Formats: sequence, structure tokens, C-alpha cells
Amino acid sequence: MRIEARVYKILGTHPRVPKLLSWDPEICCIRMEYVTHGSLKDYMDKNEEKLSPELRLRWAKQAAEGLTLLHSHDILHCDISPRNFLLDENLDLKISDFGSVSISGAEPTATAGTRFRWPVMDWDIPPTVEDDIFSLGSLIYFIMSGVYPYKDTASDEVEKLYMN
Repeated sequence: MRIEARVYKILGTHPRVPKLLSWDPEICCIRMEYVTHGSLKDYMDKNEEKLSPELRLRWAKQAAEGLTLLHSHDILHCDISPRNFLLDENLDLKISDFGSVSISGAEPTATAGTRFRWPVMDWDIPPTVEDDIFSLGSLIYFIMSGVYPYKDTASDEVEKLYMN
């Protein structure tokens, strides 16, 4: 939580990031704005048939804007996926869940799932902007198609498919 609070303070107020309302380090509690429509994944699962190409394109652009904001502050997200983007009352996308970030090259605490990360994950090598960009590409695939990359493929096979 401390890392997450630090990221929100570094980023400040931005339309692609939920607002930090308060942070209490003594009890390690973050209070955030309520984001009406929940995660991108949940919203798309419930509304897949109703989503226009224009809305999907807007979300792809907004996801890129959010990630660009992080990268402009030397922050790597390291866990890009549809569950880590939230939709507000206007169906605008906000990047969230900064618990796994790498700030200024520090080691991340987690990484994206198999379908949303570069297949060669070596914990001895620091994450890169390119890793986040690969994950963004997988996210955009999900936004445009409504399905995870290689949805019906076993996780251990996904890495092999990405490498080919």
C-alpha cells in the first residue's frame, strides 16, 4: 500500500488515474474515489455486445494515455490487464492498481499474467518500458476483440505461441 500511495502522490490529479482521497500510513489505508462502473474486464464481460467500435478505440487511446503518464514519471506498471483499468461514470478509462510497480528501476513485486506479459520473464532482469508496451498491446487486443489473447490455450502454451 505504501508504494501505491507513493505512486498516486507522484502522479497527482490526472483524468486517467483515480483520485486519491486520503492515505493513512499508520493503518496503511488508501481511500480512493468511487469509480462507478468497476473494472474494464467486468464491464466488458457484462456488456460485450453493446460496445461500439468508437468506444473501444477511445478506451485503447485512454489506456495508452494512462501508461504514458506512468512512464513519464519513470514508473513501470508491471501488471497491465483488464482488471487493472477502471471505468468512471462517463465510461472513461483509468489505470489503477499500482501495487506491482517499478519506480526508477526498482524491482517490482509482481508481474502481469501470462496472456498480458512478454513471454521471457527473468526476475534477475529489471522490467522495461517495452514489457509494459507489450502488455498494453495485449490489453488493446482484449478491448477490441472482447477476449483474452489465446483465450482457449493453456497458460504454459501461451508463452510458446508468443515466441513464434
